[in-house]
Amino acid sequence: MKGGKIFIWMNLLGFERNDADKGVNRFLEQTGFVPDGVCALMDHPDFFHQYRGMDQEYELPPDNCAYFGIPCNVERERQPWTNYDLRELACNLKKHGVNLYANIFGSEFGNAFHEEWINEHPEIRRHGANGAENALKHFALKRFRDGTYYEDFFIEKVCRVLQDYGMKGIHLSDSFCPPNSGMLHSLDYSTDYVEQFLIHSKVELPEDITSTMGCDDKESEEKRRDYIYTYLREEWVEFNAWRWTVFFKKLCSRVHAIGKEVMVLGMYATDPFETLYCIGIDLKRIVEAGVDCITANILPTSAYMVGADNRPDYFLRYMAIAPTTAAHLPKGHLVSMVGLQDAAEEWSAMHHFPCRHERDLYTMMAYKLVDGDGTSGALDGYFLCLGDGIHRNDWDWERERMKIALSAEEGRVASPCMLWSDYAHDKMLHEYIYTRRWTPFKLFYELAKAGTHCGAYVRQEGIANYSGTLVVPNFDMLSEEEKKTVAAYDRGAVVCSACPGFEPEMYGIKPVMQFSDRFSSFPLTCFVFGSEISEELQDKITELLAEDDGIPNLEGNPRDVKEYENVLQDTLVFAKVTKGFRDAMALLLKEVQESPLLIDKPNIILQMPDGAYRLYLFNDSDVKYHRAFVKCRNGVMKDVRIISKFPILPPRFMDEAKGQLHHAYTGKEIAKTGFEVKLQPAGVTIVDVYM
Repeated sequence: MKGGKIFIWMNLLGFERNDADKGVNRFLEQTGFVPDGVCALMDHPDFFHQYRGMDQEYELPPDNCAYFGIPCNVERERQPWTNYDLRELACNLKKHGVNLYANIFGSEFGNAFHEEWINEHPEIRRHGANGAENALKHFALKRFRDGTYYEDFFIEKVCRVLQDYGMKGIHLSDSFCPPNSGMLHSLDYSTDYVEQFLIHSKVELPEDITSTMGCDDKESEEKRRDYIYTYLREEWVEFNAWRWTVFFKKLCSRVHAIGKEVMVLGMYATDPFETLYCIGIDLKRIVEAGVDCITANILPTSAYMVGADNRPDYFLRYMAIAPTTAAHLPKGHLVSMVGLQDAAEEWSAMHHFPCRHERDLYTMMAYKLVDGDGTSGALDGYFLCLGDGIHRNDWDWERERMKIALSAEEGRVASPCMLWSDYAHDKMLHEYIYTRRWTPFKLFYELAKAGTHCGAYVRQEGIANYSGTLVVPNFDMLSEEEKKTVAAYDRGAVVCSACPGFEPEMYGIKPVMQFSDRFSSFPLTCFVFGSEISEELQDKITELLAEDDGIPNLEGNPRDVKEYENVLQDTLVFAKVTKGFRDAMALLLKEVQESPLLIDKPNIILQMPDGAYRLYLFNDSDVKYHRAFVKCRNGVMKDVRIISKFPILPPRFMDEAKGQLHHAYTGKEIAKTGFEVKLQPAGVTIVDVYM
C-alpha cells in the first residue's frame, strides 16, 4: 500500500484448504489489496521442534492450525491442515507477490492437542516468580542437560522448515520473545541461567547464595533472585541484553544465509528503556545483530478493552512508543501491530470499539522522526492482527482508513519535537535505578496527558534539519557535544528538564524562565530559552506550581522500591513529579510553540509538502461528541478540507463581526479567520488547513 508496508497476522482459519489454491484467491478478494506479507499464526513452537520433513504427508496438530487450538472463527471451522497443504499455501501466496512467515509463541498446553516436545526437555522451561513450580513456558536462552544450547537446536529446525515450506521468514512473539509479560526481576533464576550469568559477567556470589546452585526449588531460586536483583541489577540487565543479542546473531546469520528473514515482537507494549529494564532486551542491539523487523505491539484499544476493569487507558502512553522506538532503532526496521479482532481472545476492535480503533490507525502514523536525512514517518507500516474471519466490507472500511493514515507525506513537524540522545539512553539504566527519574518516554506521554502533544523525536544529527520548538528531557544527561548543540539552537524555543540543582548558565544559556518542582524529593528543574514569556503565562505557571497533588514521595533507597509485576499493569516506578509541575511544562510548551493556529483541543500539527497544515484534533471525551475550534494567530485561511472519514459536513467558519458560525455552503462570504469542526467520541478528526 502506498506510504507503508502492510503485514497481516492470521490463523490458517483465514484460508480454505479445500480450495484448489488453498484459499489464496478467496483471501485476496476479501482484503481487496495485496499485503506485503502474511504471518501464519502457527502458535505452538512444536511446529519447528517436531518437524518431520516432506518425505510423507502428515496432519499438523490443532494448536498449529489455530491459535490456542480454537475450533472456529466467524468464517469457518478449524481444518486439518497437513504439511503438504501448508507448503502449497506458501507457494500460491508467493505467486501473487505475498510472502508467508511462520509465527510462534512460547506456548505450552499440557498435551491438550498433541504430545508436546517440552515434556522430554523440561530443562528448557522458563522458571518464573515461584521458581520451578511456575515453569509454564519455553525459555529460548536455556541449555539442555548435556550443556548444549537450545538455540542451536532451534535454529537448525528453523532453517530446515523455512526452506522446505518455501516461507520467507520466522516471526517470534509472546512468551518466546519477549519471554513473557512479567518483569525481569522474576524471570528465571534457575541454576542453568544463573551459571550463564556468572560466566559472562565474571561476578561472584556470596557463599550462602552459591550453596543454592544445583537446587531449583522455590526457596533456592528466590534466594538467588533477591541477591542478584538487589546488588547486581545492572549486571543482570546487561547480561540478559547480551544473551538475547547472542541468540539473534546466531539466528539471523543462519537465516539470512538461506535468503530468509527474522521478525520479532521483542517488546511488550513497552518503550526501548522499559523493554531493557523490564524484559531484558535491547531492541537496537538485536536489530544490529540482524533482526529485519520489530513488530511493536502498540495496542491501546485491545489491551484496554480486554483488560481488568481497573486497567488504565494507556492510549497516550502506548502511542508514544512509536516515535520513541523509531528514534532508538536504526531506520527502516519498525512496524506496529494494530488490533483488528481475535477469535481466540474473543474481542473485536473493529466492531465493538470502531472510534478508538480508527484513532489508533490515524495517530500512530502521525508521528515522525527527524534525523540526518530529514523528516520521515516513525513507523514503516502496519502489522494487522488478526486478519482471519474478516469480510470484504470490513476490509474496505479498514483499507480506506489506512490509506488516509498513510497519506501524511513527509513535510515538517509544526508541533513541538523532543530530542533523542543515544548517549543519555545508555546512561539511563544506572541513573534510573538510583534516582527513578523520568525517562524521555515518560515525559513525552505525560505532556500529552496534560494536553500538549509532541509530534516527533529529533535525533542529535537531525537538529540541523529541524526548525521549531524543541523539548529536551534530562539536559544534564546529554553528552558535552549535545549540550553545546542545544545551547546554540536558535530556530525556535527550547524547553528543557534537568536534575535538581542544575544550572543552565554553565553552558552559556540564559533562561527566560526557570522553575523547580517544590514538592518532590527529587525536584526536577525546567528552563526555557529562545522565546519570550508573558507575565500572564508566568503567573499561570506560578499558580500551577503552588499546590501539592498529595502523591507521596518514594521512601528509602530508590534502588529498593518494589517493582511492578506485569507490564500490562504498569512498567516503571518513578520519583514523584507533581501534576502541577507537569502541567506547567505542558502549558509553557503550548504557549511558546510556533504555530500559525490556535487550537482549543489536544492536537498534532504537521505541515505537508504542498504547504497545508495537517491537524490531528483529539476528542478528550470518550463518550461525547465534542467540537474543536481553530483560529488563525494572524491572517486568514484559504481553505479547510476534511481528510478523515468523519465528520461528513465541512467545517463552520466564524463570522467575526457577528460572532456567529456559518457553513461555507450557505453561500455567505466571510473572512476565514477561524472554524469549528466536530469530533467523534474517543476519536480524532483530521483536517488540512491552507493559509
